[in-house]
Amino acid sequence: MTDRLRLSPPDEYFNHQFALPHQVVASSDPNWRERYWISIFDTVGRDTVLSIGFGKYPNRDTMDGFAILSRGGKQTNLRLSRALLPHADRIAVGPLSAEIVAPLETLCLRLDENPAAIGFHLTWRAAVAPALEGRHFEVHRARVAHDLSRYVQTGRIEGQLTIGGETMTLEPDRWWGVRDHSWGIRPMAPVPGDPPQVSVRWNFLAFCPIQFPDFSLHIYLFESQPGRPTHLTATILRPPGAAERDDEIRSVAHDFIWEEGAPTPSLRGGSLRIEFYNDTCWTIDLEACPGRAYLSGGGYGTIQGQWRGESHIEHDVYDLTDPSRLRAWASHSSDHLIEARCGDQRGFGIIEYMVRRGYGKYQEARVRR
Repeated sequence: MTDRLRLSPPDEYFNHQFALPHQVVASSDPNWRERYWISIFDTVGRDTVLSIGFGKYPNRDTMDGFAILSRGGKQTNLRLSRALLPHADRIAVGPLSAEIVAPLETLCLRLDENPAAIGFHLTWRAAVAPALEGRHFEVHRARVAHDLSRYVQTGRIEGQLTIGGETMTLEPDRWWGVRDHSWGIRPMAPVPGDPPQVSVRWNFLAFCPIQFPDFSLHIYLFESQPGRPTHLTATILRPPGAAERDDEIRSVAHDFIWEEGAPTPSLRGGSLRIEFYNDTCWTIDLEACPGRAYLSGGGYGTIQGQWRGESHIEHDVYDLTDPSRLRAWASHSSDHLIEARCGDQRGFGIIEYMVRRGYGKYQEARVRR
């Protein structure tokens, strides 16, 4: 067995978790993966969202990535894939790459020349310390369906963004971002011969990191029915070195308003009610912005993690003004830019949402397939 294994640069460090090199993970489940998701947005124009992702699938010998740029009624999608080995330690797929400059603080994100005619050289700087979510563990039909960890962080962006030959300079007071890093087992798109898909226990989902000038808020909520969470992560994130505060969150309630007659579920606004264990309560008012990136453009729910050869790249463009196509594009969620107000604090963030048949409210927003 061991004559087939190879060392890679991470093996030099004192970070091993079990008795094999870093190229091998502790689980042989083909659904084990490690992922970055990063969303960057313009807080002034409020209609531009750049979503970037990387996925590492050690038991499928695959690494993939995507870049989605949504702006002015058009969404440009770039999807990339490569063989994971022999460069399993590199967060790079073709012209798309991420470099860890300072762990949990600074990233360098690059997209060099490619057929989609978008590119960037950006620096992410953390605004707050990351928040580690609770471990997500579920068993379905006697098989582990979810065994996952994730941390979430907000940040500011600077650098260059090129769109069709036009280069823009991004300044951190205007361009903000949110990101997560997850690892573990979670369901993937089925292929012929797979066992029945996991039957989810939730009917409502909201994933919502928001950045304010003095703090950030992250909410990840699954509910079977209104007020009945099956999973809740909710935390206040503060800059490194900030004073400790008694702000542990006990519960989250929501009252959302949806666009009437929209071709696909579309948030218009609403509010979040945050209750703390110290018996205080915050109300956060939300307003949806025009910026929205549909994650199907990055392969969500379809091709992520699938072997597509030693090297693969493809691109396409969504016309977001075509209502006949939006329903299909929206079926795998979206990064929807929101403006938020909490007292005298004004912030921005991303919300991903989904309402399924059987949920006791928001039926005008349930997923239509």
